[in-house]
Amino acid sequence: MGCCSSLSNCSLHSVAMTKTVSQFAEEVVHFSSQYGTDGNVSYVVPNLAGPSTIYPNYEDVTAACVFRTYGSWWQQAPSAPCPIGRFHKKTFLGQDFVDLLYAEKVYPTEVRIYETYHPGAVVQIFACELYMNQNGQMVNHDVRWQLLWSGEPQLSSDARIFSPPLKKVKFAANLIRLVFHHLHLNYYTELDAVELVGTVSEHDDGTDLDAVYASHLQALSISPQDGTDVEVLSAGITTDNGYFDLLPGELIQLIFGDLELPDLCRVAATCKLFKKHCYDQLLFLELDLQPRWHMVNVRTLEGLKGRCEHLQKLSLSWCGDWEAITPEPFSRFISDCGANLLCLRLAACVFLTAKNINVIASTCQQLQELDLSSVRILDSDAFDPLATLTNLTRLNLYRTRISEQVTIKIIRNSPKLEYINLDAVQTIQNYDNVAAELAKCRNLLSVNLWRARTLTLTGLSILAKGCKDMLEIDLGWCVWLRSDGSNYHIENFVQSCKKLRKLYLTALRSVSDSDLYAIAANLPDLEQLDILGTLAVGPMSVQRVLESCPKLRLFDLSFCNGVPEDAVRVWRETYPNVSIKRSFVSS
Repeated sequence: MGCCSSLSNCSLHSVAMTKTVSQFAEEVVHFSSQYGTDGNVSYVVPNLAGPSTIYPNYEDVTAACVFRTYGSWWQQAPSAPCPIGRFHKKTFLGQDFVDLLYAEKVYPTEVRIYETYHPGAVVQIFACELYMNQNGQMVNHDVRWQLLWSGEPQLSSDARIFSPPLKKVKFAANLIRLVFHHLHLNYYTELDAVELVGTVSEHDDGTDLDAVYASHLQALSISPQDGTDVEVLSAGITTDNGYFDLLPGELIQLIFGDLELPDLCRVAATCKLFKKHCYDQLLFLELDLQPRWHMVNVRTLEGLKGRCEHLQKLSLSWCGDWEAITPEPFSRFISDCGANLLCLRLAACVFLTAKNINVIASTCQQLQELDLSSVRILDSDAFDPLATLTNLTRLNLYRTRISEQVTIKIIRNSPKLEYINLDAVQTIQNYDNVAAELAKCRNLLSVNLWRARTLTLTGLSILAKGCKDMLEIDLGWCVWLRSDGSNYHIENFVQSCKKLRKLYLTALRSVSDSDLYAIAANLPDLEQLDILGTLAVGPMSVQRVLESCPKLRLFDLSFCNGVPEDAVRVWRETYPNVSIKRSFVSS
């Protein structure tokens, strides 16, 4: 996507000697997920770069930015991960993010988000201040994020320019992060462009609350044995605890157990009694730092290290951008705290190196769940040590660059594997070989092969024979799943895997009426079915599915040209418990 030139896309004018700059994004530098494929132009997040090209049209357009999921359907699927721990922030709405880089640093006064289909997913807007040293490298302690806006999702049935009121920022910024939440959306949200408006000159502002909270987060870095704790936490830790010392210690721990991490940090500075309880390692068995991604850095890890010796579940997803976390401190943290880890989530973490993966593999031998989704920085060889993790039950490799050989090696050494996500992994040359290895995983319940372009009906048949207890499979956009002259079809697959609750056949052009009749006859527990873009199905087979699958809740019929609109309207009235989807483009 081309960037906006300063002449064509930046409008400058002088108001009271203050220069105002209006500019579209020059580049998308980081994001969490997308509907399309890396290197393509359809439904990919990099489409956000550059000026608006779709607005004011309200329609489903391939030139838009589209994320991987919408609604609550993925959270209702068997593969949905469980929330982590007592510090899981229930008010954290983030499901996706995108980082946008602009040509000129400004003090933001407006962020204009061009939403062109199912608007209402934006819940947070951040600005980032970045500095580089003389070698062009990021300087860790100079990375600073500030929240510009946060709010509940605001839905609309029309295309719009969403521009919420912003907090005043304490620095000039040319990096904006948008955070999205789409559990409430009826369908995929689509965005056209993001325009940043701001002034070049500094202006007065209020307190940077994010910086204050971040300092509280660092306060927990002082250990009880460290002689500098009073100086750092505050000069006034006192013995006056408001008679809390009269309460049983177990009750105090129960009370503190309901505090979220920043609150726990602040309470630790109140008095010595509170500090003692705040440092109890039982409070740090599970740690979800994703909601605080903009506050977490190397000092956070160093500070938490002494409290996490019994850590069992950790999420650093989204954390560490722009060298806020660097490889060596992360390795030290895992070496010191990872021996008991059962769950480790590192989605979209750009600081990871091959050495980090090696440390994880050698230290976290009890690991059962590993999420490396959208970790694009690692080459295939970096994943090789993961083959030593023989207790894995959940593995998420979405959008990684892992090779076919390394993938097979990991699967072969993971006999307990139940859930695997290989969506959009373009570096696997032959998915049939991967499917054949997965067929040996007798506990396999869920496999996501979205855009597994080389998977054929041969590989699918092998998978079905070995994994008859599967509850979920995503075969969307597996373009080689077409008739190959054999007698095997999707109908044969569902006859083998009769426990399926989720079946996505998105854009499989060869899906036919006979396949739908087989689904109706063999999948009584089916809850979600996506046949978007299947051109060879008609209303009779769709009707049969609706009649025969009483647990069905989602049925995507978008762009199924053989299914008339009148029939969809009747079905929506007849089957009110089924969310029947029907996307469109304007004529």
